[in-house]
Amino acid sequence: MIGAVVFVIAFVLFLLISLAIPGVPPGQTILNALVPDIYNQAVDPMYQQLAEGIINGVIYGVIIWIVFSIAMYFYNKMRGPKEVVVKVETEKK
Repeated sequence: MIGAVVFVIAFVLFLLISLAIPGVPPGQTILNALVPDIYNQAVDPMYQQLAEGIINGVIYGVIIWIVFSIAMYFYNKMRGPKEVVVKVETEKK
């Protein structure tokens, strides 16, 4: 569940970075390869930046989520098994 939060935070962060700084790779390259007409003058430049931002957010969000998931896997594995102690008190008559 925490991995989804990490993905959403990374997605929003890279979406905002891509909106602030146009041309952040790989969004521009992928968008130019898939939809070359989007860079014509007929299309509003804000749509170009938004599309680049969404692509960058998804790509970098997935990368950060995978790195986080692998790091959490090894962190939990290094901690070892958890020991659970249960104390049971019985009623004496």
